[in-house]
Amino acid sequence: MWIQEVTYVSELTQDFEIDLYVNEFWEDPALNYEVLSPCNGNLSFDHSIHESIWIPNTCFINSKKALIHSSPFRNVFLMVFPNGSIWSCWRIKSTGPCHMDLRNFPMDSISCMLTFESYNYNIQEVRMKWNEPHSVLMFKDIELPDFTLVNYTTSVIEAEYAAGLWDELTVSFTFKRRYGWYILQGYIPTYLTIFISWIPFYMSPRAMPARTMIGVNSLLAMTFQFGNIIRNLPRVSYIKAIDIWVLSGMTFIFASLIELAMVGFMNRHEGRTDTKPNYMQKNVTFLLFILAKSRATSLPFMAVV
Repeated sequence: MWIQEVTYVSELTQDFEIDLYVNEFWEDPALNYEVLSPCNGNLSFDHSIHESIWIPNTCFINSKKALIHSSPFRNVFLMVFPNGSIWSCWRIKSTGPCHMDLRNFPMDSISCMLTFESYNYNIQEVRMKWNEPHSVLMFKDIELPDFTLVNYTTSVIEAEYAAGLWDELTVSFTFKRRYGWYILQGYIPTYLTIFISWIPFYMSPRAMPARTMIGVNSLLAMTFQFGNIIRNLPRVSYIKAIDIWVLSGMTFIFASLIELAMVGFMNRHEGRTDTKPNYMQKNVTFLLFILAKSRATSLPFMAVV
């Protein structure tokens, strides 16, 4: 198997698209032409010969979609050697499933796989194995805008079906997410938003409109940033690492709003208590004035009242 390119890895549909060459080797004694002399060292054919010879009918059983390239003709190659060995090569674009665990998002990894087997023949007729030691070859390093291919492995199992046992060849690709975009567009803006929500702590308690505007706008900005990050992710039910980060930031901003409400309440309460001594002072002054006036006129205090 020769990997030419990985086109994309999608979190929403949980699949990936890969462009590859699939090489198969098998031996058919009916095509042995060593007894013919002289003869060519090998014979090459196009896809039309497949209808005239026996082929193992292999396919990707777990692919969502697979297409043989036709640019400008069907990209199928077949070569027959004198001893009856056959080499078949297909250039295919296939879409396969991916297993995603987003708990560590955006510092997570994704595993995608393709499973190859004979569709018509079980192990009683066809045995399949990888061509060791180079089962999978890379045309180049696979790097996508969001992911980097960090590892790939091959395995062989015998799968049991109602019609018997089948050999299944599986190749698994591990992609590591590139989280630079999420740091620049997610972590740093939310970090700065939290700092902005702390600006009212250094403002006058009497500047309530400005303090309220900064706190509420910080909470709205955090919510918008969070929605911008998760809109391209599947709606999973478990908590992701980015969720913990954003919810923690929202908690800090909400706590600053609670502090703002408490400061406003205490400031208003202190304003009311400061006015009470003024009223009492005025009443005492008025009573002393009446008392002095009553003594000056030699009138009983009660009569003046």
